[in-house]
Amino acid sequence: MPRLFALFLIALSLPARADVAALQASLREAHPQAETAVAALQQLDAALLRPDSLYPALDQFPLSELQALYRQRGQCRQPWPALPAELLRFERALCGGQALPTRWFASHLIHPLGGSYAWHYLQRHPEAASTLQPYLHLRERPAAFAGIGRLGDDNLAALLSGERWLLDGGALWWRDGAFWRRYGAGQWRPLAEAAGLELSPLADGDACPQPLGRVCARPLPPSPWWWRTLAGFSLLAAAGVLAYGWRQRRRLERERRFVLQMLTHELRTPIAGLGNVVEEFRAGFDRLPEDARQGFGRLADGVLRLRQLADASRHFLAADSRLEAPQPLPLAEWLDSVAERHGATYCLDQDRNLNLPAYWLGLCLDNLLRNARQHGRPPVRVTAVWRSRRLRLAVSDGGALPRYRLSLLRRELGLGAGMGLGLAIVRRVMKRLGGRLALEGPPTTFVLELPCDDIAD
Repeated sequence: MPRLFALFLIALSLPARADVAALQASLREAHPQAETAVAALQQLDAALLRPDSLYPALDQFPLSELQALYRQRGQCRQPWPALPAELLRFERALCGGQALPTRWFASHLIHPLGGSYAWHYLQRHPEAASTLQPYLHLRERPAAFAGIGRLGDDNLAALLSGERWLLDGGALWWRDGAFWRRYGAGQWRPLAEAAGLELSPLADGDACPQPLGRVCARPLPPSPWWWRTLAGFSLLAAAGVLAYGWRQRRRLERERRFVLQMLTHELRTPIAGLGNVVEEFRAGFDRLPEDARQGFGRLADGVLRLRQLADASRHFLAADSRLEAPQPLPLAEWLDSVAERHGATYCLDQDRNLNLPAYWLGLCLDNLLRNARQHGRPPVRVTAVWRSRRLRLAVSDGGALPRYRLSLLRRELGLGAGMGLGLAIVRRVMKRLGGRLALEGPPTTFVLELPCDDIAD
């Protein structure tokens, strides 16, 4: 009964003139500030579109190896660090001032330090700018494609995932058939008002009567007398329908959800600011002092972890979120980078190339290692075993628990503790991936089990 009555009130409050179709028709007739063909974007490699391609590849190379590469870039002298052959060829060409053929960049897109190989090459060879444009990241040519490269990380990721409406910096982006069109605030706001709509960015967890991708379309408020009448009627109806017991049952759930939504929302601005700082340091890396170069890797790693935390919280709140598709992953190299970040050791019976969801599996393993380091006792170890098309990752430490039942542990910790929230995120992500989280011991051992395929099979 309360839900039916609430729907009735919402239907009464919607003005008849609110019309998204009318807004679309008006936008088609208006002349956009800029537009670009969707096919032109689809021709680019996905690596040249993703925001994370601009950050150091800490998930593929150990931090110490990237730091050695930073130092060698500035010194250009023997001995060279142990690097992949093609990367070593590129760095030697930069130090020696040698030219590389354009076709080389077609098969070498993203540099381990972040950004495209073409961008790094143009810092020494600006005369090649006209021929290397197709191999630059979208952010490295912000004037191209109607300025899509200037979109924020969240909006750019939403565009790549198929969203059709975006609001960024006051500009409205709309995909109309085969074109992305950009409209300034002075263009789209009068058209939206004429259609009876108010457009605003849609944050995760926000209630919206008519979501348009990352944009919320709300009807304009009705006339004052009607609004006052409806508000008074709503208050009287709510006082009679909403019971005390129902409020009590829902209160705790709302409070927990609000706290997580607030944390996710408030983290976005500082994370974006730190991302911009990292980008500025990367662009002027050759001019940084030696001490600043050594600290740059730690700064980039911290920004990456903050971004993972915000993404994990957003995923934890979204019931319909979609996880990334598995990708080929050399298991030993990936475990090297994870173990180095946490100061742990690992044991691997046999190295394999597996199809794994690298980002979400890495987030789960990071949470377990962080919990073991903060709440357990050394030594912290990771054991990786692949059998019968299932990967088993076991994180153990020297501590002990009163009971080794995961359900009891979650009930004792709840979501109020850092470890409780981390385990809740890991459990939910593993369930989405088709795997599971288990607890064994003593010694205290958290186990991730996930079905996956060996590329060799």
